[in-house]
Amino acid sequence: MRRAVFRVRQHYRYTYSGPVWDLHQRLVMVPRDSYRGQQLLSYDLAVRGTEGDHRLAWERDQFGNRVARVNANRVPQAIDFEATFRLERSAGADGGEVPPWRNDAERLAYLRPTALTAPDSRLIRAALEIAHSAADVAERAELAQRWAAQAITYQFGITGYSTPAAMALHLGRGVCQDYAHILLSVLRLLNVPARYVSGHLIGEGAPHAWVEAFVERGDGAVDVVGFDPTHSRRTRMDYLTVAVGRDFADVSPTSGSYSGPAVGRLAATKKAEILELDGAAAAVA
Repeated sequence: MRRAVFRVRQHYRYTYSGPVWDLHQRLVMVPRDSYRGQQLLSYDLAVRGTEGDHRLAWERDQFGNRVARVNANRVPQAIDFEATFRLERSAGADGGEVPPWRNDAERLAYLRPTALTAPDSRLIRAALEIAHSAADVAERAELAQRWAAQAITYQFGITGYSTPAAMALHLGRGVCQDYAHILLSVLRLLNVPARYVSGHLIGEGAPHAWVEAFVERGDGAVDVVGFDPTHSRRTRMDYLTVAVGRDFADVSPTSGSYSGPAVGRLAATKKAEILELDGAAAAVA
């Protein structure tokens, strides 16, 4: 597959037990214009359910992600956020890049542990074993991916978005963001800069998460390697990137606050399609 065009529709609905007001929402649902062989062709973000006018503003965060800020004076019952975008992916265009840091201080952002990737003794032990078994940086990164893929069993409902890697490892169960956080923790212990990636995998009904490792070569060049420890493989053309950061907290697709005593409940749906495949029409839900 040399080229493909995809369409994604991501919908979030917050339903409240009563009216709320002074709502502030941060949404990371639409990819940037260009990213490692991926080109954004068009996008739209619809906001429905507010009483009166709402305000929508776009900005970039420190990682270059496209972020929407929504402010609403009042929401009587429910508010909907629906992002739709089309993007094109080309094979062979995402093997490497200039590192996303200008100096050592910025490089450390992808090496320092975060609240979600802080290592415990078991993660440290795994990194030491990998370091002792391989001297080559690329091989160490591959071994870290294989270890993370086997470290836990996939099970929904055991962990949450705020579960640290060490806790998911202790529980032995988790979902894609847990696999990604575990791999990030081990890679950073091995002195391999790495970032969390949120996006979509064609064929899966929910958003997905994986990791990109910056494998630094002796000549100063950097290979950017995408690892999906949930499926124990490297990423492919059907991985569609929405945002990148140090961990899930940087790229949460929806977060915010509101005033009022009401309780909110979140529901989500997603549909991803292949519109074109090497120029031939196709459609895959």
